[in-house]
Amino acid sequence: MEYKDLIGIGRLGGRDNDGYFHVMVKPDFKSVLSGLAECFLIFNSDRVFFVSIQDIKTCDKKTWIKFNEDGIETERDLHKEVIIAIDRFDEEDEDDPELELLDSLIDATVYFMDKELGRLDDYFYNGAQYVLVIKAADDTEILVPFVDHFVVPAEQNATKIVLRNAKQLLEI
Repeated sequence: MEYKDLIGIGRLGGRDNDGYFHVMVKPDFKSVLSGLAECFLIFNSDRVFFVSIQDIKTCDKKTWIKFNEDGIETERDLHKEVIIAIDRFDEEDEDDPELELLDSLIDATVYFMDKELGRLDDYFYNGAQYVLVIKAADDTEILVPFVDHFVVPAEQNATKIVLRNAKQLLEI
């Protein structure tokens, strides 16, 4: 299963007697959590729950969250690690020129040192930058950060993407 449109914002801990789960949220997303009405719970066995949030509270500098759905504690006990995730797209992202450019480059042929590597199959945001997913002829995936150091700037709707400084990256 692919989670290309989800971004992990924290982890779900144990549950208290009142049905609240302890949550450890990344510092950058603490303000996002307070405004959430729903989120995704990703279990380490590729199980994903879409859940609605009933309540969020803070006690002794710890954040607790209560969900409307049942079965979360059972699933958490089976898998232990649970990632809390949100949809990486929000209304502000819809007008992001970088996303528009990436969308327009899907299926473009990717080259490095005048050699065809494959086609741009997809991209995702890793929390720091977008990452290109290049599908090679042998169906392997090559991941390349979408930064100027590795990617020669391209025009919207280009049919060709040129990589640079990628020798060590591609050897991995």
